[in-house]
Amino acid sequence: MKTPLLLALALLLSLPSPALPRRLSPGSEISLLTCAPGDQLYSLFGHTAIRVQDTREELDIVFNHGTFDFETRGFYLKFARGSLPYQLSCTSFERFMAEYHHYKRSVHEQVLLLDSLQKQRLWETLAENYRPENRAYLYNFLYDNCTTRARDILAASLDGKITWQAPARPKSFWNQLDEYLAVSPWTRWGIHAILGSPASVVATGWEQMFLPDYLMRGVEHARVNGQPLGLPARVLYEAPDTRARTPWYLSPFFVFAVSISCLILVLQRFRSRKLLGSVAFPFFIVTGLLGCLLVFLGYFTLHPTTAPNANLLWANPLNLIAAFFLVKKSLPVGLRLYLRVYLLLLLVALVSWAFLTPAVLFSSMIIIAWMSYLTYRLARPGHPGGFSG
Repeated sequence: MKTPLLLALALLLSLPSPALPRRLSPGSEISLLTCAPGDQLYSLFGHTAIRVQDTREELDIVFNHGTFDFETRGFYLKFARGSLPYQLSCTSFERFMAEYHHYKRSVHEQVLLLDSLQKQRLWETLAENYRPENRAYLYNFLYDNCTTRARDILAASLDGKITWQAPARPKSFWNQLDEYLAVSPWTRWGIHAILGSPASVVATGWEQMFLPDYLMRGVEHARVNGQPLGLPARVLYEAPDTRARTPWYLSPFFVFAVSISCLILVLQRFRSRKLLGSVAFPFFIVTGLLGCLLVFLGYFTLHPTTAPNANLLWANPLNLIAAFFLVKKSLPVGLRLYLRVYLLLLLVALVSWAFLTPAVLFSSMIIIAWMSYLTYRLARPGHPGGFSG
C-alpha cells in the first residue's frame, strides 16, 4: 500500500495507454505482486499490484492502483482534504520491476490458480476498471487503497467464491501499522497523532488485508471451490536490507523525556514568571498549531479515520491564542478560566491513558505531563494573574 513513487509516476503518466486484447489465451497467467516496504513515508507499508502475462498476445503488464496525476487542478488542497482522485494505471512488467530494483525493494509473486473462464473474468474486470471513466477513485488509507482494490477485484471476478482461511489474530489497525512503524519511531509518533480512534478498532480478517503482506498471506491460504487460490509466493527480486533504524537515543520517548526533564529542572531552580512564560510560549504555539491540524483533518476533510482524536485533549487549538497572553504581566480573567479547563482536560488524558493505548503513545504522555506542569505553574495560586482557590 502506498502513494506512488514520484519519479516512476511521472514516467507512468506520460506513457500512452496500452492496447488491451479482448480475450486472454488459455496459456495466460495472472499473478499478485507484493512489494516490500521501503524507507520513505509513502512506502513504509509496501505495495500490491496485479500482473497479467500472455505469450500469444505478447503481453506482460502490471495493473497498479497506487498512482495519481500531478496535473490535477488544486492538487495540494485535494491531497490534504482526502479528495484527490487516485487511479488505476497500467505499465509493462519490465518497467515496474526496474522501479523496485532502483529503490531496492523486494518483490514477491503469487501465480493465481485460475481456469480459463476465471482468468477471462478477472481480465475483463481489470479491463473494465481501466477504462478512462472508471480508473479514478478516492484513496483511503485503511479501507480503499491499492491493496484492497486488488483484493476486491479478485473477489468480485470470482463471484465471491473465495474462502479466506488465513488465521487472523485479533488486531486493531494500530497493531498492524505498528508492525511496520517500529523502525521509524518519529513517523509512528506522527501517524498516531494524526489518526483518530477509528484506528483502534479491532479489524476483521477481511479488513486486515488492507496491508500487502496480509493480502499475500490471505491468498496463500485462500481456497476456491476447495482448491488453492494461488501458488506459494516466489521471490522475483530479493533486495538487500537497507532500511535505516532510528537509534533509541533519538526516539521521541528519549528526546522528549530528557528535554522536558531538563526544562523542569531549570524552571524549578529559577522561579521567574518571565522565564516560565517564555518557556511556555513555544509549547502552547506548537500544540495549538497541531490542534488546528487535527481539527482540520478530522472535521474538514473526507478522511474517515482522523476523528474523533484523543490527542485533541492536549493539542488544543485554543493554545494558539492563549500563548500570546502568557508573556503578559497579568493573565486575563478569560485565560485563567481557560487554563483551569485545559488543566482538567490534561488530567483526564493522563488518567485515561490506559484506555486510549495505543492510540496515544507513551511518548505523547510525556508531553501531556509536561503541559500539565506548565499549565499548573501558570495558573497556580500566587502566580501573578493566576487563579486562587
